[in-house]
Amino acid sequence: MQRFTQFLLGLGLFLWAFPGQGQTPEKELSPFYLKTQFAGDIGLVSVGVGRQSLNRKLETDVSFGYLPKKVGGDHLLTIAVKSSWLATKPIKIEKVDWYPVTTGMQLSYTFGDEYFASERFLSRYPNSYYRFSTALHLYFFVGGQVNLTRVEKLNRFSGYYEMGTMGEYLISYVQNPRYLNPAKIFHLALGAKMRL
Repeated sequence: MQRFTQFLLGLGLFLWAFPGQGQTPEKELSPFYLKTQFAGDIGLVSVGVGRQSLNRKLETDVSFGYLPKKVGGDHLLTIAVKSSWLATKPIKIEKVDWYPVTTGMQLSYTFGDEYFASERFLSRYPNSYYRFSTALHLYFFVGGQVNLTRVEKLNRFSGYYEMGTMGEYLISYVQNPRYLNPAKIFHLALGAKMRL
């Protein structure tokens, strides 16, 4: 737990210290934001805080997610570190800026006695019994984002959508394409951000 706390403190320092470059008058709002997300392999719902950098093209955040027992069969708590790259220039539509292509990845950790980062710490299972960690997951996604840039009183807000999959799902699909279909391994996430 002490190493986990040190990791979170280091990440927080990174988010604060990484310079927000090339800010223009239109972007006078803080590079920091709050976010909430529905689904996306962090839980049924998640909340987090993040920071924009690299001329506001890179968004990095930390989120805490919750999956209730009646949805997932068990109460699950997850923490995730996520980076999103706004890969295209925004398309200005009326009062909003639409980024049609975003991409990125996240690393998540699920808490619980039955989840583990490495088999070597479990005496009840022989090594290589599980092919993947059950606690640590690498998730890849593509999506888009809509910023309410010129909507009066709502210009701090943006919405986003993502479709992604965990690394182990992708590997399993490549190895067994007849037994898995894309609908089973890809998941949709919807979220909102509020810049501070």
